Amino acid sequence: MMPANNITLEEAADFFVSGDSFLILCHKHPDGDTLGSALALKRALIYLEKKAEILCADLPSPNNEFLFDGEDFPAFDPEDENAVPVSVDVASEELLGDLQSNFGGRIALKIDHHATSDDFAERNYTDPSAAACGEIIYDLLKLLGVPPDIFSEPLYAAISSDTGGFRYSNTTAHTHRIAAELLEAGADNAFIDHMLYESRTQSEIRALTAAYASMRYFLDGKVAVTVITNDDKKRLDLREEDLGILSSITREISGVEVGITIKQSKSDASKYKISVRSEQSFPANALCALFGGGGHSCAAGAEISASNPKIAIATVIKNFLTYSRPDTQMKYLGNTLVKTAPLLMCSLSILFAY
Repeated sequence: MMPANNITLEEAADFFVSGDSFLILCHKHPDGDTLGSALALKRALIYLEKKAEILCADLPSPNNEFLFDGEDFPAFDPEDENAVPVSVDVASEELLGDLQSNFGGRIALKIDHHATSDDFAERNYTDPSAAACGEIIYDLLKLLGVPPDIFSEPLYAAISSDTGGFRYSNTTAHTHRIAAELLEAGADNAFIDHMLYESRTQSEIRALTAAYASMRYFLDGKVAVTVITNDDKKRLDLREEDLGILSSITREISGVEVGITIKQSKSDASKYKISVRSEQSFPANALCALFGGGGHSCAAGAEISASNPKIAIATVIKNFLTYSRPDTQMKYLGNTLVKTAPLLMCSLSILFAY
């Protein structure tokens, strides 16, 4: 179901004008879009002589830490208990992570761009046509009259992050126009894109090595699956923040149209986070919706339960193979018409392949 707005962007701007103190909530395992959008909004509110702080259940990944150079990282506990909570780039309350217990049912305003976004806040504004939440924040801050040099760098990072450096199919002419205005306002695109895509810690390199080593291919190489277990994390001394770069690596493999990254939860070994990246021929968010997740058509995520990594992989692949278009009871993957019934045995073979 598409989200239903009960507020306009102009009314959202008035909401910020009328308030004095705000808590800006990011989604768990934060990416550049949620962090950049939150930081841009925080800087704009401070410019408007408001109080603002950012809260997140998890620390930024190494390639996003540069955003907070000279500023405090997102906090886990608010300094102002009476501040008004708003969320950016959060598609559901569950994505608040550990913050949900304190802020569930209390969000005053949600600003988001996911087509599968829940209307969990008192005021909900979602624009699925936006390539990134950062695009919406940009339009909001223009309404508030904040000079773009105040927020140019974090918003450029937000938009670049969710468009894969302006390479993904969600990138539009409007995306490029905003980016151009942010560059004119002083955003250092060379530095930002280097930090987002070309700067890796040694721990991240170890994580990449493990992910490539575990890669398996299905359906004549059109589907790639990689898994990171808790044993991998312990053996390679990996932090959760080191794993953020793994979700998109399958897109780099020639011939792969759907890539699935599976990461075992450190806090609960029976839980696995799945990240799906796909070409336009397959709806990643539809697959993740089968597990209660969501996201975009070409980038989505969810969480599943399984007794061990092999079962997790088999569960995901089985659901992938049995996913069908309602009109044909079959699905198209590239130019290949895949009948699901003969392929169900593939999920069983996975148990012996890993």
